[in-house]
Amino acid sequence: MAVPTSVCDAKNPEGEFLRGAGIDKHWVTSSGYMSCVSPSGKYLGASAATALEAFLKLPEHERKPGAVKVPDLKPSEKLIPSPPAGGLVLKVHARFLSHEDKGALRYAKREDFPLMEKSGESRNPWGLFLQPNTEYMWLTAEEWRGLVPANPVRGEKLAVPPAMGERMARFHLTPRRAMTSEDGILSKEAIKSARLMLVVDDVSPKWIRLVLEGFIHTGTDFDAAKATTPNGPLGFGFATPVHGILEYDRTNNVFTRFDIVAPGEVWGRWGDANGKSLFAERPGRKPFGFAFELAKGDSPSNRLPPGGNGQRAQSAGYFPGP
Repeated sequence: MAVPTSVCDAKNPEGEFLRGAGIDKHWVTSSGYMSCVSPSGKYLGASAATALEAFLKLPEHERKPGAVKVPDLKPSEKLIPSPPAGGLVLKVHARFLSHEDKGALRYAKREDFPLMEKSGESRNPWGLFLQPNTEYMWLTAEEWRGLVPANPVRGEKLAVPPAMGERMARFHLTPRRAMTSEDGILSKEAIKSARLMLVVDDVSPKWIRLVLEGFIHTGTDFDAAKATTPNGPLGFGFATPVHGILEYDRTNNVFTRFDIVAPGEVWGRWGDANGKSLFAERPGRKPFGFAFELAKGDSPSNRLPPGGNGQRAQSAGYFPGP
C-alpha cells in the first residue's frame, strides 16, 4: 500500500500527519516493508522489533489508548473521494488475452508480445502486467435508480443514459487501465461510439431481470495495413461489444446482480510517456477483456475511487456536479 503523493503534499491535517510520520517517504507492503507510526504520528521504524523498542521508550501518555484524538476531516479537506451516498460500486476486472491456434481465448503470455519477448530484462516485472488488474466504477443513487423501469414489461427496451456509456468508455473500458493504478483516462473526443441498451428479460412481483447490450469504440479505426508490426504506425484503438445481466430486487429496492462482460479487441501503438513504442504492443487486433460485478462491500478496497486516488478522474469529469 502507498499513500498518494497528492495527499502527502496536501496542506491539511492529513498531509501534516503523513509528513510528520515520514510516511511520504515510505511504502507499506504485505511482505514486511513497512513504516510503523505511533498514535501521535512519530515514525518508529521499518521493522516490528525496532518499532516496538521505540514505542516502549515513548512517554506513557503517548502510549496509552485514546492518547490522541483524530478529528474527522472537513469536506473541504478531503482529497480522496468516497463512494457516492446510496450509490452503486462495481468491481472491474481487466486482462490481456490471446488466441490459441484454433481461435479459443486464453490468458496472454510474454511470448505473445514481440517487444516484450525481445527484451533482455527480467521476466518477472513484465509478467506483472499480464496479471488481472482490478479497479472500481461508481454510479450515483440517481443513476442506478434510473436504470429500473417503473412499470416493466417483458421485451421492453430502455435506453441507458449516455453518461453511463461515456463513463465506461473513458474511465474503465480502456486497456491502459490494466497497466496503471492511476489515470489511463480518455478524452471525450476519443469516443467514437458508446451505445448501451437495456431490455426487460423477465419480470415477477419480486424481481426484474434486465439484459444489457451495447458497443463501445474509442481511439482510431483499425487499419490492417498499418498494424503489421508491434510499433504501429497505427494509432491506439479499442472496440468491444458489451453484454450484461442485471437483476433487481423489487422488495428491497436493490440490485442483486450487475454482471457485465466486454470481450474487446485492441490495436495500434500504446505509446509511453514520450510517445515511443511500448512492450504491450502487438501486431493486428488482439483480444483484451473486461468484466464488471457488484462489489460486495466486505473489504476496504471496495471503497477505492476510480482512477486510483480519484482526483484525476474527478477533475476529468467522472463525478456528477452538485
